[in-house]
Amino acid sequence: MVPKKILLVIALLYTIALAVLSLLSSGNLPDLEVDYADKVAHLIAYGVLYFVWQITLDAYKIPKAILIASGFAITYGIILEVLQGTLTVGRTLDMYDVLANCIGVVIILIVYKYKNKTHVKNL
Repeated sequence: MVPKKILLVIALLYTIALAVLSLLSSGNLPDLEVDYADKVAHLIAYGVLYFVWQITLDAYKIPKAILIASGFAITYGIILEVLQGTLTVGRTLDMYDVLANCIGVVIILIVYKYKNKTHVKNL
């Protein structure tokens, strides 16, 4: 098992990296020539953000870690989208990005919450 201090460092570094990538000029980012690649990237990025904070909060035995981690990931995504629309050149606020962020968080939340709930019946 990863020590909880290392989990916290990973979660903080990932959070900072996500902000940096979100606020870079879009001209500095690679163009993925796939339909909806941007939305898939948002879904994955915020699913991972939720996951790293979930396992970190669990390691510290924080009560209601699911609510805190999911609320943080969704709120952080909204804040970064607003900042893209106000602070950056060439980037805009996109509500579909916010939706993709939320879907990514919810998918990983469901998988994480129910990972130990499913049991295979012995035959």
